[in-house]
Amino acid sequence: MMNPTTQQKLMESRKAMFEEMEKHLQEGRTPEDSLFYYHPSKDRIVLSHALFWVMTRPLSGRIAKERYLLLLRQYQEEMLEAYLTESEYFDDLLHYCNIIYETLPYILQSAYDLTTDKNARKLAAITITAGGYGGDMPDEQADELLDDIDFHFNKVKCNKIERLMPVLNQLVEEEMRYIAGIS
Repeated sequence: MMNPTTQQKLMESRKAMFEEMEKHLQEGRTPEDSLFYYHPSKDRIVLSHALFWVMTRPLSGRIAKERYLLLLRQYQEEMLEAYLTESEYFDDLLHYCNIIYETLPYILQSAYDLTTDKNARKLAAITITAGGYGGDMPDEQADELLDDIDFHFNKVKCNKIERLMPVLNQLVEEEMRYIAGIS
């Protein structure tokens, strides 16, 4: 565990970096352009991040080692820990996760040809699926998945989301076909 002074300095540094990222991200966008604009609550945004975090775990190839993906996954895990422990840093961490997540489609489109690079297309499909599924699922299911997020050997664990992977993978495959232009 980090000492409070070191943690405070880290949070101040992060805040400055993310303010700059958000400024660039928001140029020419409206609030409706946000991937999370239609999510009914903050908890649903947390759920979308948890879905993404679990769904991207098995990614392989060059895309799995991309710095921005590793950074997003790290922040998501940290945010989920803060969510579970009701940390004072939760809101900031969720905001940072949102900024990275919202930047991801731009990075993918500029760095990869989604029609030919299957791993990049899969990451794009996971991004769309996790965001959409987390925001649109029935309230009971969302509450059940959120209540299941817990610690296992001091690590965040999402057992019910992991059990949903066959369904989620099928949705990702459908989205990948759509992105590739195959109906």
